[in-house]
Amino acid sequence: MNINDLSTQLIYTTVPIYVQKYNGEESTGTGFIFSIVENDDTSIPLLITNYHVLENTKAGYIEFHIGENNIPTKRSTKVKFDSSIVGDNKLGELDLIAVPIAATLTELQKNNINIFFRSVDQNIIPTDEQCENFSAIEKITFIGYPNGLYDEKNKISVIREGITATPIWNDFKGESAFLIDAGVFPGSSGSPVFIYNQGTYPIKDGIALGNRLLFVGVISQPMLHNNVDVKSFLNLGKVINSRAMYIELERFIKNLKSGSN
Repeated sequence: MNINDLSTQLIYTTVPIYVQKYNGEESTGTGFIFSIVENDDTSIPLLITNYHVLENTKAGYIEFHIGENNIPTKRSTKVKFDSSIVGDNKLGELDLIAVPIAATLTELQKNNINIFFRSVDQNIIPTDEQCENFSAIEKITFIGYPNGLYDEKNKISVIREGITATPIWNDFKGESAFLIDAGVFPGSSGSPVFIYNQGTYPIKDGIALGNRLLFVGVISQPMLHNNVDVKSFLNLGKVINSRAMYIELERFIKNLKSGSN
């Protein structure tokens, strides 16, 4: 394993979430680590997932990777939670929730459990100018646990690819969201979505050489075809725009620091 490889590091931004609802239903979802970088020495780590993943939660657990010497191992640890995980952590009207995890990470470290993860942060959210220059069709990559599928032996998530089905710079049906043409299934909810290009990528005036990594959103749901008898997947997914997410995150952090959250 080349842990310095960017695509390998993306795998370790995500964690599987297992939930038991009050109605007895059991479900899975995807969470990812997002760090608000304040300066070179300070950041605020958060677990981001869809609000509906944790809504009406009775109990559950998150499975974190264990590392040794800053290298991921094939071991993991389960951190249990209850209904209090929801609290006031919903991000505005978005189907997103941000759970502060600094205290959890500190407690694990006190117990000599070294968690290995990589963070997404605000520095790879596209700027206004970058968004305006996106092509209508962009190749996207997302990482998660579709239908709870997970390589439990190697502790590896599932990487999937697709293309934008509606432009990132358009608000789909007036929402801060866009569609992707990709295999999105239950369990993929909460998966981070990236534009990840190696070697070349399209720009307004042609093709650019180099690599490009941008965090463009979070999968919120698969799109279904409904009829009287059965629901079928359309091979489409709705993605909440990362810029809309970050606007709410800034408000969330401000309230967290003031003690009102």
